[in-house]
Amino acid sequence: MSVPPNVVMPGPETVSNLVKRIGDRDQAAFGRFYRRLVRAVFTQLSDSLDSPALAVAVTRAVFVEVWRVAPACASHEVDGLAWVNAIAARHAADRIAEFEQHRRRSATGVNDTLGHEFVLTVGKEPLAPAGTPIRPPHRTVPAPSH
Repeated sequence: MSVPPNVVMPGPETVSNLVKRIGDRDQAAFGRFYRRLVRAVFTQLSDSLDSPALAVAVTRAVFVEVWRVAPACASHEVDGLAWVNAIAARHAADRIAEFEQHRRRSATGVNDTLGHEFVLTVGKEPLAPAGTPIRPPHRTVPAPSH
């Protein structure tokens, strides 16, 4: 989900012009850029990530990347709003992929452990032919003491 232009705070400079000035390391321009776009970027990320806390962290990362990468964009015609949208979308996708990878790894680890324990346990017992009814294990009940 990208940030629609009408959500961006208005200002005398275009977002694209601010990107060029940030590329020239203009800290005041970065401050204006941040104030104009931070709510819109945060909203975009909150919608994508379903976690306000995670959206705050990713919003910070987006603006750090803007500062870091802007010099490479300073000499090109860049649609500043589209550029920051792309950065935010990529960061959100990266976080979602990290979460999914961690979830799969965690689930696989549990399944692998349970599978290994199952094989060790079953390996001690002879396999029953297909269709054999399952009976509870035979337990000896101690005789009542008189």
